[in-house]
Parts: sequence; structure tokens; C-alpha cells
Amino acid sequence: MSFPDDVKRLIWEAHEAWHRYFDAINRVLQPVNPGPSDWSSIYSDLPSYMLQCDFSYMISPRVFEEIARPELEATCARLPRSFYHLDGVGQLAHLDALLTIEQLDGVQWVPGDGKPGCAHWPEVYQKIHAGGKKLQIISGGFDVIDAVVEQIGDRHGIHHAFFAVPIEHEAEVRSNLAAYDIL
Repeated sequence: MSFPDDVKRLIWEAHEAWHRYFDAINRVLQPVNPGPSDWSSIYSDLPSYMLQCDFSYMISPRVFEEIARPELEATCARLPRSFYHLDGVGQLAHLDALLTIEQLDGVQWVPGDGKPGCAHWPEVYQKIHAGGKKLQIISGGFDVIDAVVEQIGDRHGIHHAFFAVPIEHEAEVRSNLAAYDIL
């Protein structure tokens, strides 16, 4: 079974509208903005975005290949930098397809409510890393970063969406960052 042509047409109309307004916003901001960031907290000196398709949680890999992947691939081709918000275990079935999108720069993995935390998914992080993509960890502290670094064998290409830390912990945070040669 194939999706109706009207569904596919509307996907591409939404795609074009999103890019039209995204580009218009960037044209307004570019003269004074040193670089954009989106809800993911990843800074970029070029236009970028955290892409998502929450609907994919409910569809098969075959349907994902038919209706979601082509649009995501086209969006990645238009954006200088892009990440994908892999939201919950229901989307893991699409990870292989996402990793074949050459211009996708990275994947943000969110296990979902009631699932083990971010440090407990070595196979996901290893697959993302082996696919040549960066990854974003969205929760936990240095213990989670350490676990992921150990799981993939590399500290490069990891972004952690850090939370606010009380000033009393500044020395500890600086020490941990120095261990990763960040400071």
C-alpha cells in the first residue's frame, strides 16, 4: 500500500513553506546574529535546525522510507547543519534509515518516559557514532557523558545539553571539562 498522492503533496507543500519562512527569519537575523540556535541548545555559526518527525513513532520502516525520509533528506540538503530528534524507542526502527542521510550531521537520542536514562543505550550511541554522525545527550551529568564516551570509545562529536549548575560547583565543572580538553 502506498500513501495517497494528496498526503505526499501536502508533505512537500509544508516542506516548502517551512523553508520559505525559515530562510526569511534567517535573512532578518543574519546581519546582527553571530549564529543561530534552536530549542536543542546547539549553537551553529550557520543556519541549522533540530529536525523531527514525531509521527514516525507510529509508522513502519517501509512507510518511513516512503513519506518521511525523502523530506528529511531534502531538508538536510538545504540546511548547512542538521540534527534529528530521535524521540523514543518507537523511532529506533528508523535509525538505520536516518544514518543513510549523508547530509544529516547528528542525532539527538531521547529514550522516552519510563525508559532507562541516557547512559543505558550503548547500542544506540555506537550505531550513531559508527554511522559517522555526531550525537547529543540531553540529560544527566558528567557521569552520563563518561558512560557514552566509554561506550563509543571517543569523546569527539558529542554535545551535551547542559543544565544550570550552582556557582558553588564551578571548580568541579571546570575540572570535568578540563578532562575532556575543553578548557
